[in-house]
Amino acid sequence: MTRFRDPHIWWPLVLAPLLALLFESTPLDRALIGYYYDASVHAFPLRDDAFLQNVMHSGTKLLVIGIAFAVFGAFLLTYLLPQWEPHRRRLLWIAAGMAGGSLLVSLLKHGSALHCPWDLAEYGGYAPFHGLFDMLPGGVAAGRCFPGGHASGGFALMAFYFGLRDTSARTARLFLAAGLAAGMIMGWSQMMRGAHFLSHNVWSGWVVWMYLAVQYAAFPPARRAVAAA
Repeated sequence: MTRFRDPHIWWPLVLAPLLALLFESTPLDRALIGYYYDASVHAFPLRDDAFLQNVMHSGTKLLVIGIAFAVFGAFLLTYLLPQWEPHRRRLLWIAAGMAGGSLLVSLLKHGSALHCPWDLAEYGGYAPFHGLFDMLPGGVAAGRCFPGGHASGGFALMAFYFGLRDTSARTARLFLAAGLAAGMIMGWSQMMRGAHFLSHNVWSGWVVWMYLAVQYAAFPPARRAVAAA
């Protein structure tokens, strides 16, 4: 159980109440999303923007899926290329981390009551605003919009950080920065369309990180003796 005392697990747990306090007690979400809302037409003008839809949404999603399949393909090749065999466990770990983190966010989103900004009455939609810990008003269907699913694809790239941190710390940190940047950029592009609040994307990153940290503790990408060496 000592491996579950890793600061990669405990620090996010300590920060979670602070994140909740930030987004539930301040108007940060509304202040940021309001920049992309046009009150004169009661809509988000960039909702159907071709670049945001085709490149930043569909395109980046396909890119991340392609990376995950490439890693899994490399794992399969380790059975054909003997020189790749030492990397087999690590490649499988990274592929499983990318898939598992995004899947967990998708499952949480499916069971969520929170609505997307464009569904809220104050932004031209139909649903009343309610916070993360508020009860859904009677007669209002669940929004299923939290955490941010699209952002989770970018954050899933953090799997490379955990997968490589015991062999190449510098490369791992570069992948960590890339994963954080990709998740926020993908998430922000959805904010511009009115699809998510900032909090949806930040919590998406938190969920993916926690999944990867627990997976790292329970099933490390390298055997303990090898990692220690």
